[in-house]
Amino acid sequence: MEKLKLLLHVPESKRFEPALKMAKNFVTALKEKKPFSVRILINFEGITVLNDFNPFEELFKDLLNLGVEIYFCENALRGFNIPFEKVPEGGKTVPAGILSLIEWQNEGYRYVRA
Repeated sequence: MEKLKLLLHVPESKRFEPALKMAKNFVTALKEKKPFSVRILINFEGITVLNDFNPFEELFKDLLNLGVEIYFCENALRGFNIPFEKVPEGGKTVPAGILSLIEWQNEGYRYVRA
């Protein structure tokens, strides 16, 4: 059975929570039916969610426990003067979000802009 690969792109902070909810709905719908992989990439202005992350902490942890991978762009962290230490536990970083978007699509991930 082919694995469904979802890539959610979050370039705007106002779309962060909807993206997390979309990912959870996707995983819930497929959890025991089909293999899947979900990656969420936060870059550009979306990275500013790290300035007030508390409202998202529980949903973020839920997604990690469901196997969702959540990435934060290092260029955006530097560009918006956000310390790398603000990346929550379990979150990952990539040097350049735009490059990761292309590479992951080349690996078969389907792009959805949140």
